[in-house]
Amino acid sequence: MLIPCRHLTLLSILIIFSSCSAANEAERATAQKTLENGSFIAELSDGKIHYEVHGAGPVLMVLPNSWGINIAPLRAFYRPLESKLTVVYYDPRGMGTSQPVRVDADMSTAAVRRDFDALRQHLGLARVNAIGWSNGAMNLILLASEKPETLEKAVFLHGTASFSDDENKALAQEHPELMKAFLALNQDLKQSSLTDEQKNARLRELWLGEYLSILAANPEAARPKVAEVFKDCPFSWRHLLHSQQEWPTFDARDRLSRISAPSLVLAGAKDSIPVVKAEEMQRGIRNSKVVVFPNSGHFAPIEEPAAFQKEVLSWLESDQSPTSE
Repeated sequence: MLIPCRHLTLLSILIIFSSCSAANEAERATAQKTLENGSFIAELSDGKIHYEVHGAGPVLMVLPNSWGINIAPLRAFYRPLESKLTVVYYDPRGMGTSQPVRVDADMSTAAVRRDFDALRQHLGLARVNAIGWSNGAMNLILLASEKPETLEKAVFLHGTASFSDDENKALAQEHPELMKAFLALNQDLKQSSLTDEQKNARLRELWLGEYLSILAANPEAARPKVAEVFKDCPFSWRHLLHSQQEWPTFDARDRLSRISAPSLVLAGAKDSIPVVKAEEMQRGIRNSKVVVFPNSGHFAPIEEPAAFQKEVLSWLESDQSPTSE
């Protein structure tokens, strides 16, 4: 029996549509990939990265800070999320058991982003949810604008899209004792008579001492909590200096419009980063929401843990989840 050409065309369309529908169903069936929990080493093209996987549920990858901390404090922040999410952490180069630093560029924010993307591919994930805190949130702006197709949703915790030299000077005038302590630290870091361990110890002392005083809503109440968070974290003065040299100022406001992932912007009402910075991010990112924690400074996960967990989980727990490649 001859089939009219117009019917052949219709039949072809139906076959193609059916094939696409089947492919979409298969993609949806594998949309939420289960990752094995544990501690692992990823053999990337140019080095080894140590990473850990904890929890069950939709995947949330943590973009770590570039200024010299390991997995430990970030896991202390996000451990409660592991009851509902699969959280992936990794050590930046030169920290923990990841590849040692070979050249200064290994300590850069770009290196952190490259390793994030390489690890995502290593895990076989086409798209992931991502979270970054402080310097990590700023770096997440760059990642989300450079590779929008790889992010399902984004959470920016205590970040900013810009800070200027004038803002740095204003902060110094507002907190003269802190700036005095930083100048003293910088002098110590130049001393060849001090070992790396001694310099790292000086950095830890300043960070958990004077610097904490302007970061937390209630410094005295937060001090033991922050000390607990960072107890298993070796600070790196070399990473810190590189971070300061890389970003003496920062302006990624023109990147915000390139971010397509639905984004949650979290801020502390009593943070040293003004709330207007979070509002600026929210205005620049389409499909975004800003939440301000009234009793938090720079540490909402430990200053207001229940509220923090509720906001992140409600944002991420949906039928949208990371997909496998």
